[in-house]
Amino acid sequence: MASSLQAESTDSPWMKWGGPFIGPLCIVVLMATVWTGRDRLAFRDVSHFYTPLYQYVGERCAERPLTYFWSAMWNPLDQTGMPLAGETTTAVYYPVRHLVYLIASLVDHSPTESASPNELPEDASLALAWYVTLHLVLASFAAYWAARRLGSQPEFSAIASLVYPLSGSVLFLTTNPPFLVGAAWLPFALLPLVHAKEHGWKLPSFALAMMVLGGDPQTALHVGIIAGLWLIINVIRKLRDHDAGQPFWSRSLRMVGIAAMAAALAAPQIVASINWARHSGRVWSKLDASQSFAFSVAPWRWLELAMPSLFGSPWPVNHRWDRPMFAGGTVSPIDALWTPSLYIGMSTLVLVSIGLVGRYRGHIRGTGLWCCVLLTSGLAAMGWYGPWHAPYQWLIDWVPGYDAFRYPAKWLPFVSLALAMLAAQGGQHLFHGWFRESSDLNESSNSPRTKRRAVQIWLLMTLGLAFASVAVWFAMASMSSAPVDVVWGPFQIEVAWYRWLSSTAHVWILVTIILAMIVAWKRPVDQQKLAWAWVALIGCDLMVAQWNLVPAINRKAERVAWHELDHSPSNALDSTRWIRTAGEGEYPAKWATTSDQQRLLNMEVHDRRRWYGRWHMVEDEAVFNSVVSIRPWAIDQFWDAAGQQSTPINWQQTASWLGVGGSRTSNGQSHRWSTRGLRYHRHDQVLTEAEISWPKRIEMASEAGDQVGVISVGSLAMAEGRPEDTFVSRRVYQDGGWRAELRSQDSAIEPVPLTVFSADGVAQGVWCPPGTWTIRWIYEPRGHRGAVIVWMSGWLMLLVVSIWSITRAK
Repeated sequence: MASSLQAESTDSPWMKWGGPFIGPLCIVVLMATVWTGRDRLAFRDVSHFYTPLYQYVGERCAERPLTYFWSAMWNPLDQTGMPLAGETTTAVYYPVRHLVYLIASLVDHSPTESASPNELPEDASLALAWYVTLHLVLASFAAYWAARRLGSQPEFSAIASLVYPLSGSVLFLTTNPPFLVGAAWLPFALLPLVHAKEHGWKLPSFALAMMVLGGDPQTALHVGIIAGLWLIINVIRKLRDHDAGQPFWSRSLRMVGIAAMAAALAAPQIVASINWARHSGRVWSKLDASQSFAFSVAPWRWLELAMPSLFGSPWPVNHRWDRPMFAGGTVSPIDALWTPSLYIGMSTLVLVSIGLVGRYRGHIRGTGLWCCVLLTSGLAAMGWYGPWHAPYQWLIDWVPGYDAFRYPAKWLPFVSLALAMLAAQGGQHLFHGWFRESSDLNESSNSPRTKRRAVQIWLLMTLGLAFASVAVWFAMASMSSAPVDVVWGPFQIEVAWYRWLSSTAHVWILVTIILAMIVAWKRPVDQQKLAWAWVALIGCDLMVAQWNLVPAINRKAERVAWHELDHSPSNALDSTRWIRTAGEGEYPAKWATTSDQQRLLNMEVHDRRRWYGRWHMVEDEAVFNSVVSIRPWAIDQFWDAAGQQSTPINWQQTASWLGVGGSRTSNGQSHRWSTRGLRYHRHDQVLTEAEISWPKRIEMASEAGDQVGVISVGSLAMAEGRPEDTFVSRRVYQDGGWRAELRSQDSAIEPVPLTVFSADGVAQGVWCPPGTWTIRWIYEPRGHRGAVIVWMSGWLMLLVVSIWSITRAK
């Protein structure tokens, strides 16, 4: 599998040991404004979702830093309550998140007395900046390690360490941290499973577990799919060549063993996710094509691999022109942007092409694996646009529950990794294969021909870009319609045209430099210096092209804009649950008619003010209709039934029935009303769910609020009640992990255990016998303690075996 070009490196020690740090250094420079605290990561999930969520998780874990994993934690702030770890992306048990947020909590950032409501703690955005920067650096080291394991020398491994984390597909995952975690650990997990000379089990088990604990089980599953596919290909190839090789069953058992060890290392997270999946709307609600195939990579977007910001971006000014051009002016979920750029570098693609040509001529080996990964992941990432929707449709059809993962674009990191490995192998072939061959040629006869070819290519490239620019201009001018975005405003054709010219200028300059380097390469130039010059070219190329790909806003400007708002304090005297309302709209109407370079800043401030996503967690406020990764199916049923009501709904009454005691508008205004914490129903007022359908429940709630005289429960709960018992309920979701105890005022009487039942879909309750009792609600999900024991045993085993391996090696 390794390249046949295993030339000995004569690099200086500085170059040899400095190679792994070139990529991380570029990342640190690129992310400097956020990890130093001047700016904060903004836009999409990283802002309104993970900044407040991870801060909340960090605070909860810091309350008991050494035992936070032993008792499962309940999140009372979202919907009507959720298990904190069940949502998967919360990364409760991920060691890296825990360490980063523990360090951030030790940094002294005391709030000032003049801090306004919903003020974002200093360490919230700073810790997340450290978190994503650390994983980009990890992705760089991982790509370097993988290239070295494949036989590449330091300079060419440095190419991989630049290309992989700085590609648009990986770098833009800063806006979605769980999937950045998966991409960071991907090389460590995939290579040992597919490379013929790798036989270890500790590293892939550890990496797969880190993916799951970090919130990205989907990438771990994708690793298994690729490894299984490559195993089948290898078996077929060995049968064809009559090569015994390593037995199929031994390789299969090794993969199963690695998966089992990874499962043990991530046991608490897996158990929590499986338990919560039983309540997931993704599992029980049938997803249509627009949901299953959302964020598919359209075929024209592959041009972005070679041209940076080819089609522009929708933010902060609306100038993304491929959608009005190819999608007819409409934007469906299928065409939604997972990342605005796939750019991986023209200089990178040149090396990839050289590597593929070298394989075709039989000069190098080991590219078949990465061609397989590239083809499979590229077609899977296309989703809806794949041939007959394959292979993504096959995954939905053949892998149970796969459609709940959604988003074909999550396959893109595999594309970037494959291209990075092919580029490293192509560079190895270029400087150790073609260089040796050309050195034997007559320099005087070869150099003029090389110059002529370079000039011809340069002229063709210049004319091609010029004609393409003319065609793009006429295409933009002839567009009959362009989308108007409610946040980013009307389409700006001038900005789109400027971005296109910037992209073509970038490519023109880059190709000119590459041709000049090829001409210089034919002269007696130090081979290694030229190789490191190519590394520098790729680094500069990606740094310039991706400089503005990570969205961020200035924190000082955000604080100024925040303090200029009119913050009205809520009238809540005690804890309550809120419901967000749109009021006059989710966003100001004037945004749809105007463009503003500061719109990203304005949107972030606006979202924080209206508690969009998870921003309510900054104030420890509970919100019924918050944005969560996995919403309970019961909540989905409620909203579906509410949307089908033929008569107008009294929302204050309905909200009161849900246990919601306040509303908050998009401009931050709040309104409060009273609601009951506990509700009591006689035995004859308790009916089964079949007797009170969701539309009927909403109709009664709209009329009577929390004073509805009946409550619905499951048939099992109905059978447990006695005529003299009272059903006591509260608006907290029952996920199966709750139990209760009745405590008497007489301390001599032992607590009476009770079974907690689901009630009204979004609540829970117990049958209480006559008397004066205190109900104690206890959250202890089944299987959690056992999973923690398996988890601790797995980590202990891994530690002992690792220490034993090290001592044995010494």
